[in-house]
Amino acid sequence: MSDVTAPAELPATYYQRDWVLACQDGRSHFTTPLAWDLTGELDVDVLRAALRTLTGRHESLRTSFRVRGEDVCQVVWPAVEIDLRTVDLAAEGAVEARIVAETERPRAVSVAPLWHGLVFRLGRHRHVLALFVHHLVFDGWSHGVLHDELVRCYRSLVTGRTPRLPQLRLRPGDFARWERDRRDPELERWWRAELGALPPILPPPPVGGRFVSVALPPIPREAVTELAAAGFGASTALLAAVCAARRAVRGGDDVVVGVTRSGRERPQLQRIVGPLLDHVPVRVDLSGGPTFRELLARVHRSYRAAVEHRLPLGRIRQVVPGDLTARGGRLYDTRFNYLPASAARPDLGGPLTITPRPIAPTSLAPRNTEDHPEVLPLSYVLRQHPDGRLEGEICGPDVLFGADRLAGLAAEFAELVWRVGVAGLDRPLPVPAPW
Repeated sequence: MSDVTAPAELPATYYQRDWVLACQDGRSHFTTPLAWDLTGELDVDVLRAALRTLTGRHESLRTSFRVRGEDVCQVVWPAVEIDLRTVDLAAEGAVEARIVAETERPRAVSVAPLWHGLVFRLGRHRHVLALFVHHLVFDGWSHGVLHDELVRCYRSLVTGRTPRLPQLRLRPGDFARWERDRRDPELERWWRAELGALPPILPPPPVGGRFVSVALPPIPREAVTELAAAGFGASTALLAAVCAARRAVRGGDDVVVGVTRSGRERPQLQRIVGPLLDHVPVRVDLSGGPTFRELLARVHRSYRAAVEHRLPLGRIRQVVPGDLTARGGRLYDTRFNYLPASAARPDLGGPLTITPRPIAPTSLAPRNTEDHPEVLPLSYVLRQHPDGRLEGEICGPDVLFGADRLAGLAAEFAELVWRVGVAGLDRPLPVPAPW
């Protein structure tokens, strides 16, 4: 007879495998904080029951990791303790400081669950819920799923009803098994040709260093609208701007950027809480003094071809020609993550209002670097608001980019987007001297 209390071992994704193998002493700092303002009558026991329901539903919230030789498996536990504590705070301003402190807490990746929660009590009818979830079991898409289902579970349970949620047709382990088993000789030949003779990259961040995030100056809606009107959409236009900005950092006309994708194209993957994201290497030729309009066309062609030939990034690393050891396993040194306009709306029903509480990434303490192929020297994270304006941040390790240098890169990028959007797309791109 099988032991119903024993955990199940399932494959890890390439992303999870590389990260766990790189963790020093099996510990990692990359926790994602999520927060909600709770206004009205809060029943903490019902909130705990709602989180228990979601933990039973989503395997990632019951997952730890185990190293098996040179590989890693996900360890999914039948049940875990819900670590949700209440903390009394006297002032609203103390919430942010406590969130920052909790986010810095390292986690042993072999111990489930890889998350915990705090309820900050500011008054009888004023609370803040904060969850701290490691990126190994969570991604940006998961945030929207968790918000929706947490609200639905609490609303049902507080009125004595059983929550009704959409059926999950796949598990994170199913996705990982599909990813690790993916083989396609034709696609692999295309990537070998596309990523042959890679251009030089910036040195990888040292293990144990610190990341710095600097906010972009505000970019007005009009500039973004003008770029998107060129016919390729805001995402392609901003990727083109990142390619141009990347040349200013390193020099050279051969640029490879890793573009973050959610991995949620199939409907059966859209309700999963877990890190299904991946990155697609996009190689762009900036030679010949192109105008921004010409660069847009080149970026569009390159990105479309990369997506049409998409393979898991871990598999691409295995099939590209040459030894990536000297590059720290990296195909590129710059990442682009564009988040189009969307926002979880506050839930106004019943005696408790549940409102997402934004946490500015730049307010978090600098993160520890870890020797993972996706911990890169330079990252552009851009978010478009429903009103059209653009914000975001540029992230980099402090040993390569001090805060002043990153602030300069942020200002140069914002100015490039504004100048192209306002002055027009048909002027040749400036060719700045590399730093």
